[in-house]
Amino acid sequence: MRRYSSIALVKIAIICGLVAGLTALAVHAVVWALFIAGLYNLAISGMEAMWRLYADRSPDAQASLAWPKSVRQGDEQTSFTLIVCALDEVEVIGVTLDKLVRQTHQRCQIIVSLRDHDTPTIEAVQAVRRRHPGCIDLVVGNYDESGKAAQLNGALPHATGDYVCPIDAECDVAPDLLRHVEALIRQTGADIVQGAVQLMNLGGRAREWFQAHNVLEYFAWYSSRMLFQVDAGFVPLGGNTVFVRSELARAAGGWPSTPTEDCAMGVLLCSRYGARVVAAFSPRLATREEVPPTIFHRKQGSLFWQRVRWLEGIFGELMRGYWWQMPTLRQKILAGYILAAPILQAISCALLPLALISAFVLKVPEGLTLFLYVPLIPLAVTMVSMLLALAQFGRSYRQKVRVGHFASIMFLTPAYQLILAAAAVWAVYRHYWGDGTWYRTGRGLQHRPAEPQVPAQAPAPSESPVPSEGAVL
Repeated sequence: MRRYSSIALVKIAIICGLVAGLTALAVHAVVWALFIAGLYNLAISGMEAMWRLYADRSPDAQASLAWPKSVRQGDEQTSFTLIVCALDEVEVIGVTLDKLVRQTHQRCQIIVSLRDHDTPTIEAVQAVRRRHPGCIDLVVGNYDESGKAAQLNGALPHATGDYVCPIDAECDVAPDLLRHVEALIRQTGADIVQGAVQLMNLGGRAREWFQAHNVLEYFAWYSSRMLFQVDAGFVPLGGNTVFVRSELARAAGGWPSTPTEDCAMGVLLCSRYGARVVAAFSPRLATREEVPPTIFHRKQGSLFWQRVRWLEGIFGELMRGYWWQMPTLRQKILAGYILAAPILQAISCALLPLALISAFVLKVPEGLTLFLYVPLIPLAVTMVSMLLALAQFGRSYRQKVRVGHFASIMFLTPAYQLILAAAAVWAVYRHYWGDGTWYRTGRGLQHRPAEPQVPAQAPAPSESPVPSEGAVL
């Protein structure tokens, strides 16, 4: 009995030792997991703060983003082709083209690229062409692929300019922009010039709280983050106001057919063709657009679904791997991080609150508890920079910034980041299942003051409202 009791005691001791050892290992693993999560959150929040402040680090940095003095009117040497792609844009296309023909550059070709089934938009463009004879070419095609790339590539063979530039259907472009672009090209010899795009409507109702956040995203992107990407030598291009050397665009085979043809074009030209990109920012010369009017309503215009499409395209570029062809290891790392940033930020959005809650619930070393709060420091810097940027946006663009806009930034930024994180997760899911459905962003026309619409004129007897496929009129 004593022998059996000794054996039992040994077994109990072994079991207790194993339990204690596994518990210690589990606690040790939790400590390490929280430490790694803290480091990750610190890196992501630190990069976000650094991007937002990148252009403010020195006077030279800000000067490098300034537009040069424009070339003198009548002294233009570089020619440009502006390609306006539209689909079901009858409400906005007329005002856009009426403003676009006011460009003061003397060597500017305007091409409108449409799909043959979009009869209302074709007729609206025909009405503008009658008001401005000889100023606008029209290309109409039948395309199997959805998305803007097909229409851009349909217009590219008809482009006569030295540089081509996509313009969205609702854009308001500064009338002297092209003369500044030519001056920058003369100064730098750039293959690609990325100008600024700015969303304008901050929102005036409670359900439009997200619009101020979206406005500040664009403001920070083009006034600071774009410079970081240019210095890295890797620039996923914006959707419009980007001027690409025509021969380079043709050598690349036109715009890639992806949900984000602009980003894909930038990745391709920077990595495979070594294109030199320069960027410039000025509120006066920024192309003006609007924030989607809703968060989730697809037909009216959805921030969420617009972001899903963008992030699906960006994630596709990350997985396609062209960025790995950048010449140096540093450029490879930066390029990969730039493309992966939305996904990494979505992970941080989940890890940060989880780590902070764990610091309260679990018994961990005091030093680790304090360390888990360190990522809040760059987040606080980011928040302060956003509030200052909101005030600066109001001054620069002469927009009225209300107390509610500041309150939205202060208290609803986590909710906005949660929407972006959810869009990133859904974009990865769609990419995994090969769902390339293209969603058009609806228009709310909130970025333009009310303007009288010029009534469309009936087509002349000899003029067909629907040109033949591929025709240039």
